[in-house]
Amino acid sequence: MGNETSKHTPGQAAPSEPTGAPGWKRRLVFAAVVSAAMAFTLCFFGPLDLFFNNHEELWFHLQDIIGGVAVTSLLFFAGATLAGTLLRGRPHSVYMALLFGCLLGTWVQGSFMNKNYGALNGTSINWGAYTGYGVVNTLVWMVCIALPLILMLVLKEKKLRPVLIFLSCALILMQGASLAVSYINYPGVKSTASLSKEGIYTLSKKENIVLFVLDTLDERYYRDFIKDNPDYKEVLQGFTQYDNALAPGARTQVAMPLILSGLPRTEPGTFTDYINYTWEHQTLFRDLDKAGYDVRLFTESKYVAPPAADFVDNLVLSGNHVTSHFGLTKKLYKLTLYKYVPHFLKWRFWMYTGDFDRYMADNEYSLDDAKFNKNFQKAGGFTYTGGDRAFRLYHMMGAHKRYTLTTKGNRTKEKQTSRRRQVKGCFTILKHMLEDMKKNGAYENASIFILADHGDKRLCQWPTLLYKPAGAAGAYRTSDAPVSFLDLTATVDRLAGGDSAKVGSGRTLDDIKPGEKRTRNFYYNIGSNATFVTGEFATTAHASDGDALKLVKKYQVSDASSIPDYQLGTKLSFAGNVATANIYCTHGFRTATNTTTHMEGRYGQLVIPIASPPSDGKLKVTMKISTVINPTPMEIRVGNQLVCQRKLTKKDSQSVISFLVPVSGLKDGKLTLDFTFPGIPEQEEDKDAGTRMRSIKVSTLCVSQDGSAP
Repeated sequence: MGNETSKHTPGQAAPSEPTGAPGWKRRLVFAAVVSAAMAFTLCFFGPLDLFFNNHEELWFHLQDIIGGVAVTSLLFFAGATLAGTLLRGRPHSVYMALLFGCLLGTWVQGSFMNKNYGALNGTSINWGAYTGYGVVNTLVWMVCIALPLILMLVLKEKKLRPVLIFLSCALILMQGASLAVSYINYPGVKSTASLSKEGIYTLSKKENIVLFVLDTLDERYYRDFIKDNPDYKEVLQGFTQYDNALAPGARTQVAMPLILSGLPRTEPGTFTDYINYTWEHQTLFRDLDKAGYDVRLFTESKYVAPPAADFVDNLVLSGNHVTSHFGLTKKLYKLTLYKYVPHFLKWRFWMYTGDFDRYMADNEYSLDDAKFNKNFQKAGGFTYTGGDRAFRLYHMMGAHKRYTLTTKGNRTKEKQTSRRRQVKGCFTILKHMLEDMKKNGAYENASIFILADHGDKRLCQWPTLLYKPAGAAGAYRTSDAPVSFLDLTATVDRLAGGDSAKVGSGRTLDDIKPGEKRTRNFYYNIGSNATFVTGEFATTAHASDGDALKLVKKYQVSDASSIPDYQLGTKLSFAGNVATANIYCTHGFRTATNTTTHMEGRYGQLVIPIASPPSDGKLKVTMKISTVINPTPMEIRVGNQLVCQRKLTKKDSQSVISFLVPVSGLKDGKLTLDFTFPGIPEQEEDKDAGTRMRSIKVSTLCVSQDGSAP
């Protein structure tokens, strides 16, 4: 019979496809569906699912990444689909089986197979400790990839194709539904506001109102400074030193909003609610805006809110800017691959989550006096613009710890300076700025305030206040007029042409005469632990007399009546403007300050209700100690079990302690941490909360499962 020949009629073209092989349309559909599932799982769902589950810990927003994620997903989809369409016959079938196998492995890895390697906080992972898990993980991946390939070879593509198309579509729908729920629950762009450094060294050629706020500059500290440096009275020509000025409140978190608005925190709600309220009911800055002032505030961004955008020219909504969307997206995909690749490849994609910060624009103002001075000198002083009027507030560290300045206003190590040198350094910086204004003819017509936000002794009620009205050119003088910082708010409003009777105390500094008897108010948080209570104090005595302040009214701002369940792995903060940890404090914690909370007395307690607590195993508690105030041993118990014992010294400041707690120690789903500081006398417990001997300052707390921590 001889060799067989192809069975086609002479004159006709040979078939372009192998017998029984799918045509290009079927290859296109098959490749498109499986490629879409792979692109959706790895390139779209993967990074967005990570983002939605961690958005509270990330500084960037959905709109910062969605473009890059969409483009990457489309490119992957197009490339994978094109490859699957161009391949024909057996190579096409093998390619599709391998593509689906990778899809299956990726889904299984991301959904079920990830080991908890701990925090991505820069601490290296001991990969050798996971070898056994890695072997099992590799076997699972081999099954995921090999199974579709074997079925493709055994059943042939014609039978397997509809199954893989169905499973791919089901996976897209399932993950799409999950993503839709996450998107619905996503709060959107956080309505945050930040204060940029834009225009920081600009003033008007004609008229300026300038406030220099030197944090924590007690009047006693200023008296020491001016006594040691009497030549500064010439620098401060035209200024009046008010040596009987009462702060509006203390500390900074109470005082700064009062300086900016004159409105105390008296209504229930969070600190953010309060700041929003002050700007929604703002009078002073509305009047500055009406008067045509270019307004720029250089202080911490937590003292402004989105409504301030109507009045503050260097306010930026939505906070941080992305310097490189490409770089940010690239890092996000590295983190995504870290989650989705097999164990033995993860080391290639391990990263520190702080790496995202390199793509954050460094344009937000921060309190750094040495940097502030260096940049002022580098800029060649102020730039004087053609605008008629400018309002500037410069918030500096002043006498606030940590001390970092030389007497010339340059940076130095804390051990090489002191409070007196720090204060001298701040006034050196002010001297440069005031002399620049004098040199350029802007000093005489400027209204300038040099003030502390609060003092540093007793209730911090006696701060520094110096004021030079526009046109004042006489010698430096002092006044014992019983003024209040609420008068300062009214004074600025009158300078802006507003009705000062509607702001602050309703009286200006010029209205208050030496020897006058008047009642002045002062606000202070008298709560502790989970309770925030604004105490309204009144006095007719000299501002230096803290004992004369009498509590006349209490305002309940927050309490522990509704404590939310804690989600394992959430980092809690003891900072005052957030205070997410303080709602779990039941004893031994003072009110939250700017960045920390002080523990006081011999005993302390945290009671944390855990949402969906595990049935067995251990929990890891991680706590950051900001400062050790009084060196003392520390013991932490859960029930009767000692879970942590440590002798704290000053060297433990800025340290992180962690310890394990058996899940069996939870009672009714609540984790109760009992602290004992044996170095603190038992008698301290007999004192009122807020007056007991302090032990440590704490800044963050996290409880996580299986030894992980954020």
